[in-house]
Amino acid sequence: MENLSFYLVTDTHYYDSSFKRTGRAYEERSRTDQKCVAETPAIIDAGFEQIAADRDTNIILIPGDLVYRGEYQSHVGFRERLYKLREQGKKIYLITARHDYAEDPVEFDGDQTIPVPGMQREELRDFYREFGFDGAVSEHRESMSYVAQLGKGVRLLALNCDGDCKDFKGIWDDQMAWALRQIEEAHQSGNYIFAMTHYPLLPFSPVMNFIGDAKLTDWETVANKLADAGVDLIFTGHMHAQAVTEYVTEKGNTITDVQTGSFVGCPCAYRKVTFTDRGTVDIKSYTIEDFDYDKGGRTAQEYFQWRFDRLITDIIDAMAYDFDTFTGRFGGPEKNKKLKIPVTIIGKVLQKLTLKKLGRLLWFKVDQSVADRLVKDVGVELVRNVFVGNEPYVPGTPIYETMAKMLRRLHPITHIIEKKAGTKNPVLADIDTFALSMIGDEKQRDYDAKIMVNASDYRK
Repeated sequence: MENLSFYLVTDTHYYDSSFKRTGRAYEERSRTDQKCVAETPAIIDAGFEQIAADRDTNIILIPGDLVYRGEYQSHVGFRERLYKLREQGKKIYLITARHDYAEDPVEFDGDQTIPVPGMQREELRDFYREFGFDGAVSEHRESMSYVAQLGKGVRLLALNCDGDCKDFKGIWDDQMAWALRQIEEAHQSGNYIFAMTHYPLLPFSPVMNFIGDAKLTDWETVANKLADAGVDLIFTGHMHAQAVTEYVTEKGNTITDVQTGSFVGCPCAYRKVTFTDRGTVDIKSYTIEDFDYDKGGRTAQEYFQWRFDRLITDIIDAMAYDFDTFTGRFGGPEKNKKLKIPVTIIGKVLQKLTLKKLGRLLWFKVDQSVADRLVKDVGVELVRNVFVGNEPYVPGTPIYETMAKMLRRLHPITHIIEKKAGTKNPVLADIDTFALSMIGDEKQRDYDAKIMVNASDYRK
């Protein structure tokens, strides 16, 4: 294995500048979205310019969700940007994902959404044939997966995990059989091979066990098969989160899932990955420093955070002031309005409740340094931190201790939930541990990490 480096960019969600994106219809859609949409041409151009400036790293991997909602013209505009990168000496390897084929593609004009032509899934492979498919070592055409030789002694297993394009978001049996043959062949020929999928292989946080598409369907089966076959590293996207997660099989083999945040939404991250001939993978994370757009006087990072926080704040505000909007965020207004009064009361209380007042209500003391913080603001930050990664509130920090005290006071209630829900889902058998694990990460390697891989095992 020779020294080799590449950039990892995911979830670009490009929305072509030719489309209309103004008015109430767009604003209503925009407020429910973590990622930016109208801003994508400016953000992607700025980000690609930063990457192109690195003359020493010529490989870029993109694991899917290239465009917003499958608009044909968005694919045309995005491919033009890939061609420009290629002209600057970059080699690009990509897979497509759910947002890349027609999903009611529209443009926004005032109060209206207007249908626009969409890309069909069966067109994607040939449309992007120059970016990984042509020249592949092997290809599984049925799933649009392939193996590419990135450099001397290093191969990429690019696995499309669209599944049935509905509920099954995973790897088909024949696709897995093909992948296992490619892994064995790579090892026999002296190549280290790692994988790339769109959906995360592993749930990167306990709460992700409850979100269906936060990991591959049958993820444990897939993780065991890949790891036991000798794949110990996989790069993923989809959840717009920065996370480095490990899984160890019963046979003692470890696979590490390096998930990267969206290129066009908080935390707006991308990675540079460097393989060394000693089997060390050095991972560094970067962000887009600025982009040409009216950001209301904010820096780029302030703008991305503002967009994310607005999404969560709107949900909390809807609890207090607009019950139908609140329930609409979760699948449509409830027919049964019995929830309305308690939800509205909770929402209104959260508008003014501070940590100090919360402590008084539950009979525990809050550290003075955080006493005046609104519970609502802390909640928004904690949700944001799950996606931003490197969650800072570890034991000993005032926020962690406040959460721990609150959970201890609420334990008579949570214990009832543990007894009922814990039998069906082990994650809920200890709610205190479940909650506290989401706010603090002592490893702090979601951005920068050094990972040891078994490259020397296959070198000849």
